Amino acid sequence: MKSFETASDNNPLDLGGAAAAAGIPPESIDHLVALRIIRLLENDPEHGPLFGTEQIPLLEILNAMTVLNFRLEEMRDMVRVMDTLSRFPASEIAGRYRVRLGIFAEALQSRPVVTTEQQASKQELIRALTNRYTWLIA
Repeated sequence: MKSFETASDNNPLDLGGAAAAAGIPPESIDHLVALRIIRLLENDPEHGPLFGTEQIPLLEILNAMTVLNFRLEEMRDMVRVMDTLSRFPASEIAGRYRVRLGIFAEALQSRPVVTTEQQASKQELIRALTNRYTWLIA
């Protein structure tokens, strides 16, 4: 296992740093880890759970999905989609995931919300997805 100092090329953040960067409560991140929806960059004995800065957009998206009461499997699917699109953008499966993500973004527009918090999360999720995947706007 890498130490905190040698993992600096991955820009690791402790739980508090990841929560602050994503703008979500640390308990939300703990919950996502406990449910095995996201993986730690590493669990450093001195610094605790560490997350990569590249995970921040994913944490933001998953937090918004939590507020909107998405099922765990839908959240795991979003992780698979985002991982595949970032790691293998030219693959055949990535092409299918782009189509699925486009359908998801369209369906999200008409997803009913009840509370002000859900409305804000819905707008945040749409913003996060369209900022990350600009082709969703087209």
